Amino acid sequence: MGSTTIALADLIALLRDNVSNQLKKDFVGKGQIIDLMLITALAREHLLLVGPPGTAKSELIKRFVVLLGARKDAGELFEYLLTRFTEPNEIFGPVNIKEFQAGTFTRNIDRALPQARIAFLDEVFKANSAILNALLTILNERFYFNGLEQINVPLISVYGATNEVPEGDDLAALYDRFLLRVRTDNVDERQFRDLLAAGWKMERERIKLGRNETLVPILDSLDQLQIAYDALEQIDLVPIFDDYRELVRQIRAEGISLSDRRAVKLLKLVAAAALLRGEQQASAADLWVLLHIWNHPEQIAALQAIVGPVVEQAGGQAISAERPLAELSHELAQLSARATAAAPNIAYTTTYYTALLHDLERTRQELLDHSAARRTDAPQHDWQALVMQTEQIIDLVLDQLELV
Repeated sequence: MGSTTIALADLIALLRDNVSNQLKKDFVGKGQIIDLMLITALAREHLLLVGPPGTAKSELIKRFVVLLGARKDAGELFEYLLTRFTEPNEIFGPVNIKEFQAGTFTRNIDRALPQARIAFLDEVFKANSAILNALLTILNERFYFNGLEQINVPLISVYGATNEVPEGDDLAALYDRFLLRVRTDNVDERQFRDLLAAGWKMERERIKLGRNETLVPILDSLDQLQIAYDALEQIDLVPIFDDYRELVRQIRAEGISLSDRRAVKLLKLVAAAALLRGEQQASAADLWVLLHIWNHPEQIAALQAIVGPVVEQAGGQAISAERPLAELSHELAQLSARATAAAPNIAYTTTYYTALLHDLERTRQELLDHSAARRTDAPQHDWQALVMQTEQIIDLVLDQLELV
């Protein structure tokens, strides 16, 4: 596929100002995910989205690919919902019957994963071992064995989705292939009106698509991303080596596993972050991507406490991977209103109180894991007050539950 030559500066401006900003207008509350998608695409690495279904993961990937100039009719996007019953034929293509009858086992990989440029694999860790083993070489080594022939795949990035992080050694290798991990949740209630407006806008566009109107790509093709990828080797990373080494030391000391392989490959993502800023030299401000190297969501607060101050001191914005105290305070006020409304009314059922206790405990745990509990410069009295308020509401609800 050919593509028009474009200057690096113009390419970065298009990606930042048109692709990223356009998606952020369409997908409320997904700005951090969009930035990470773009960074991983530039660095040709993979991103894992952790969260419940129905949070626009698939639609976001589709629009992202179209804006990047991917041709859907050429099979440049591959998407699939994996289950334990998924067969290799569904992912890697059907067996070539004619060659099989002649004694050779190969697959017709046209429009299958080995021919894709970008892939979205929903519930990626639910696949069987035959699929998982083949995915390892595709994601890391970028080749696929079609019969006895080793085929180089044109893959740029894989975006995986899962409801929960995997447990067990059998999935550890695949999990490790996703350098960055990000949580995706339902939009906060304060942004719900914006969600409705943006969502209805996209629904109207789907109606138009039914009349053969299409989204306008920003780039001529995915091939133009090669210009940005080639430019990564020109980014000067020496200025951040000392900060990076110290952050890795602190992260490992916190008990967060970070292998030497991942530590080296993460430098590409730091370089991509600098490139998106239009700089040829990385600074500590670009180390914000380290907020998303957690192995379990409970480690997010620790990473925020370790990485955040370094990024902010360098003049960057440490995009928080956790909810700020103000947002948690707002949620707690809503939970308190639910508890107060139920207090004088014996008609409320056990199910109501149980659900309320579940939401309260989740908020309490999020507060206990919050970086404000660790940082000496954080407003400790605010954090402690929220924890105490949560526990008081829990006690109130428990008292009411005894009366039911």
